[in-house]
Amino acid sequence: MKKQIIAAGLILISASLYSQKGGHEETDTIRIQQIEDVTLHRTGNPNKAKTPTTKSNLTAMENPQAVSIITHEIIEQQQLRQLSEVIQNVNGIYVTSSRGNSQASFGGRGFTFGSENLYKNGARINSGVNPEVSGLERVEVAKGANALLYGNVAAGGIINMITKKPIFKNGGTVGFSAGSWDVYKPTVDVYGPLSDKIAFRVNGTYETANSFRDVVSSEKYYFNPSFAFNIGSKTQIIVEADYLSNNFTPDFGLGTFENADKSYTLNTLSPINAFFGTNWQYQNVKQASTDIIINHQLNDNWTLNGVVTYQNYTKDYFSTERTAWSLNNNNYRWRRNLNRTYNEQNYTSAQVNLNGEFATGKISHKVLVGADADYLTSDAYTYYDPNNKNAAFGTSYYYGLNGNSNGYVFLNDNNINEGAIPTSNRLEKTRIPTRRIGIYAQDFISITKEFKVIAGLRYSYLENMTTLTTNFLTNTKSGKNNSETSDAAFSPKAGLVYMPNDNLSVFATYTNSFSPNTGADVITGNGLNPSIIDQFEVGIKKNVWNNAIAFNVTGYQILNKNFYQQAQFKADGSANADTNIKEFAGKLLSRGVEADITGNPMKNLSVIAGFAYNHAVYLDTPEDFGFVEKQRVVRTPAVTANGSVFYTFDKWVKGLRLGGTYYFIGDRLAGWNDTKTGANSLEARNGVSRIFKLKDYNLFDLSLGYEYKKFLIQGKIGNLFDTHNYTVHENYSVNPIMPRNYYVTLTYKL
Repeated sequence: MKKQIIAAGLILISASLYSQKGGHEETDTIRIQQIEDVTLHRTGNPNKAKTPTTKSNLTAMENPQAVSIITHEIIEQQQLRQLSEVIQNVNGIYVTSSRGNSQASFGGRGFTFGSENLYKNGARINSGVNPEVSGLERVEVAKGANALLYGNVAAGGIINMITKKPIFKNGGTVGFSAGSWDVYKPTVDVYGPLSDKIAFRVNGTYETANSFRDVVSSEKYYFNPSFAFNIGSKTQIIVEADYLSNNFTPDFGLGTFENADKSYTLNTLSPINAFFGTNWQYQNVKQASTDIIINHQLNDNWTLNGVVTYQNYTKDYFSTERTAWSLNNNNYRWRRNLNRTYNEQNYTSAQVNLNGEFATGKISHKVLVGADADYLTSDAYTYYDPNNKNAAFGTSYYYGLNGNSNGYVFLNDNNINEGAIPTSNRLEKTRIPTRRIGIYAQDFISITKEFKVIAGLRYSYLENMTTLTTNFLTNTKSGKNNSETSDAAFSPKAGLVYMPNDNLSVFATYTNSFSPNTGADVITGNGLNPSIIDQFEVGIKKNVWNNAIAFNVTGYQILNKNFYQQAQFKADGSANADTNIKEFAGKLLSRGVEADITGNPMKNLSVIAGFAYNHAVYLDTPEDFGFVEKQRVVRTPAVTANGSVFYTFDKWVKGLRLGGTYYFIGDRLAGWNDTKTGANSLEARNGVSRIFKLKDYNLFDLSLGYEYKKFLIQGKIGNLFDTHNYTVHENYSVNPIMPRNYYVTLTYKL
C-alpha cells in the first residue's frame, strides 16, 4: 500500500508542477539533434528521419543500412504494453524465447540478442527485465552489423529505446488503462518550461496485473524525470533519471514430454492456465539509471555530442525451474528443481561524437569521429539451504510435492503449488569486471551528386579482468585461474550508395565485426576467443505515394566465423543453467531478405507492413563435439510478417479511430541442435533428434477509439481469433502466448 501511495503522490506532484507554471510560450532556441523529429511524426515515413542510433548526420536515405523506427504514436494507438509487442512492428526481429517469462529474448537475422544488443538513449542496458514502453519517444532498430559504432554486439542488429525528453511548451497527458485478468495501469506524462532556458518532463506509471496463468501476477513501478538546460544558443544539456521496479512470478510454463524414444513433444494435455511452480516463488528486479547528454554546435557545419551514463541492476530470484516431464508408470512426472540467485550489475559508460561537413574541391564529406568507453562489474550470488545438509540451490536441489526433497511431482497431482519456502543463505559470490574502449571514424563521401561512398574503421579493446570468487561458508576469497582475457581488433566498413534523387537510394555494404565472447569454455575452462563476423548487404530505399510512404528492400549474408553458445551440459555431464559456461559451435551462416512499407499515405491513415525470410545454419563445426552441419539453427523462424492499419475519421463521425494489426511467425525449431558425436548425437540417440518443431501462427488485434476535445478512449481486442501457440526456451520453458484479451485506455490531454 505504501508504494501505491508513493506512485499516486508522484502523479499528483507532476500535475501540480504543470498547473503552477502557467502558459509560457515556446522559447526553445536550440536545434541541435531535435528531441522530436517533426517530419517523422507528420509523415510517418522513416526514410525522412535522422536516427540518433546511427550517431551521424546522415539522413535515412543516405545511410546504407536497414533501420526501423516505431514512434510513440504507434505505441499509443496500438496500446502496447511490452517491448516484445513493439518489436512486432519490425520485420525480421522476433522473440526467440522467454525463459521463465522473466524477459523476452530477441533475435534477428538468425542471431540471438544479448545485453550488448539492447540500448536506451544510445547506452547499453541490461536485458534481464521487461522495459516499460509508456515513457518511450520511439524505438529504433538498426539491423545487421553495428560493430563500427557500438563495438561488441551480436550480428543481427541492435534495439535502441529513446525516452521522451523535455519540451519548451506546456503539455502532457494523464491516463488510466484496464484489461483482462485484472490489469490496472495509471500513467502520467507532464512537460513544459520552468524558465526560458530550462524545461522539464516527468513520466510515471504503476501497473498491477494477474495473468491467464494460475498463480502468476506482477507489479511494476516506473518513474522517469528529465530536465533540459539551454546554455546560450549553441549548447544544450539534458539530465535524466530512469527507475523501474518489477516484481513478478517466474513462470516456466507447461514444459515438454520426453517420449520413450527420447524425442520431445509439447505438453498439450494440460490447459494453458496450468501452473506447476510454487505459490510463493518470485523474481524482483530493479533497474535505475541516470544520464547526462550534452549537445553543442561548434559552427554551422560541426556539432559535438557527449553522453555519460550510470546504471544499476539487481535481480532477486527464488523459483522452481526447467519444467520437463518424462513417462513413469503411465503417468508423467517431473523432478522439480529449485534455484535461488541474486545478481547485481553496476555499469558506467561514456561516449563522445563529433559530426562535421566539409568539401575537398568538388567532393563533399560528412564525417563522424567518436570514442566510447565503459566499465562493468557483474556480481552473481548463489545460495544454500542450511536446513538441508547445506545443499546448494540449483539444478541438483529438488523440491517435490509439498517441498519433498525427492523432487518428484506428477502431472495429475493436486496441490502441486503448495509447500513452504526453504531457508536460504549466501554461498558464493562471483564477480566479473569488464572494461571496453573504442575509437571510430566514418566518412560519407559524395563523389558526384548521385554516387556516394561510405568508409569507416573502429578500433576496439575489451578486457575481462580476473574473476573473483568469495565463499561465504569458508570465508575465503580467490581469483579464478585463466579467467583474464583481453581482445583487440579493427572493424572496417565500406559501402556504395547510388542516389539519383532524394527519394531513391540503392546501396551495397561490407562490414567486418569483432565480438568478444564472455564466459568460459565448457571443456577447457579457459576464456573464449572472440567472434569475427563478415556481413554483406544490398538494399533499395524508395519513397512512394507522393513520398509519404517508405518502401525498403534489403538482402544480406552474415558469417560468424567463431560462434559460441551456452552449453547444454557442464563438463561433468550435469545440466547447465550458467549462461557463462559456453561451447564452441563453429561457423554460423545466415542469409535472408527483408521488405517493409511504412508511412501515412493520407493525413488520417497510418500503414505498416513487413516481410522477412531467413535461413541460418551451422558450418565447419568441430568433428569431435560439433553441431550437425547445415542443420537450421533452433529458435530462428524462417518467415515473419507484420501489418498495421489505423484510420481516424475527420468527417461523419469526427474523432472515431479504427485500426487493426497482424503478426505472423513461421515454423520454428525448439530444443537443441544435434551434435556429430557423443551422447547428444543422432547416432547415440538412434536417429532421434533433440529438435522438435513449433507450428507457425497468426495474431490479429482489433482497435477502436474515439477522441472528443481533450478526452480519448481506446479499446483493443488482442489475439482476436484466440490463437494458441508457444514461445519455447530449449525443451523446458514452454510459455503459452496470451489468449484473446481486452484492454481499454482513457486519456486526458493537459
